[in-house]
Amino acid sequence: MGKALSLALLILISGYTAKTQNVVPAFDTIEFNRKLELANWLTEYDYFSQLSTVNLSRQEEYTGLQWFSFTQEHLWHTIGGKIAGEKFSILKHVVIDSMLNISDYHGHSDTSALLASGYALSQADAHFQTVRDTSNIYFTSFVHRNTDQSISIWFLPAFQPSGQAIYGCEWEYLFDSTGKNLLKQFTYSENITGLWIGQPRELRMNYRNSDTPTLGSLFFALSFCDYFTRVRIDTNKSFSILTKDKAGKYTWSHELRQGF
Repeated sequence: MGKALSLALLILISGYTAKTQNVVPAFDTIEFNRKLELANWLTEYDYFSQLSTVNLSRQEEYTGLQWFSFTQEHLWHTIGGKIAGEKFSILKHVVIDSMLNISDYHGHSDTSALLASGYALSQADAHFQTVRDTSNIYFTSFVHRNTDQSISIWFLPAFQPSGQAIYGCEWEYLFDSTGKNLLKQFTYSENITGLWIGQPRELRMNYRNSDTPTLGSLFFALSFCDYFTRVRIDTNKSFSILTKDKAGKYTWSHELRQGF
């Protein structure tokens, strides 16, 4: 009886294993949506930062400042400052209202958090200078305070003065809440591609060296989707496709590669 029971159990286990091996893995929409939400935020950051600094950065008294933006009470703020000794000093603080008017801000803010973000940006910029000096690519920096109060600084390719849009490289520097201690660095730099923005066409982005769409790839897709009829991000394990319907609404679809 014992031997028969063991044999039956073995058959059941074997059958269960066979079934689990036939289960098709699902695309990780939770992780994708997390990155997509952050990429959406970065596109807003990019727009409002440029809007607020395009004139300020040309004024002699603000030349050479480092700029970063953040949201507070559903409004975008931009800070300009520089390192002075061991601290970051804020020299300009503006806010953009719902009518896109820019004005000096004199309200309350978490000054310690802003100083930490500014210090982290200065630190990251120093680390990133070698890339700037050797790549011949213009970059945009982004500052984001994470839910655990750590600070992420991203460097992504900007729209180039030549009229090209570039994708395929991105850097993240992660600092602790003080902005002084670098916790880790993430770099993705493969198949750097420049595109002339002009006649709408389909775009296929090669991210075959990554298992999932990167934050930079999603930022690029959202930033330039109006210039393409369809955007497809090819990764090692999947395809993610951004399309626009006749009503102008964008939707994402995903497909796993064969064998995954």
